Amino acid sequence: MDSFEELPDKIVSLDQVRINRGIEKICKCDKRTFVIDPANRRINCNSCGAVVDPYDAMYELAAKGERMKESVERLLEQRKQIANYKPWLKVIKNLEKQYRGRKMIPNCPRCHEPFYLEEIVHWTGKPYADARIKKYKTTNSD
Repeated sequence: MDSFEELPDKIVSLDQVRINRGIEKICKCDKRTFVIDPANRRINCNSCGAVVDPYDAMYELAAKGERMKESVERLLEQRKQIANYKPWLKVIKNLEKQYRGRKMIPNCPRCHEPFYLEEIVHWTGKPYADARIKKYKTTNSD
């Protein structure tokens, strides 16, 4: 029981390390960019200059990287769609859509007689056809 007599009456406080749980994060910038200080091994916010936790900085950079990768993939897909876009096929696709089921049959734009698309067996070069169409329009507009 001698050991109880040696105990001090008061507790001596060691204030070398304390946890302050009520403090919020110093930097609250929305779109942060970071400045790395290699001499002091710190990361600071480029906007407000506050010290940023390295884990938070790495997490934000990784999240931005994922978003950028998704954006790049989406842009590449759009690029492929644009590269595969052939405006001259719009006319053919429109004809096919109207012709499907053989419920509608096109008419000749000049004589207005109906015809089946299967009847198209000859093709003409565009410059020659443009000249013929122009001549037809001028002679028939009078």
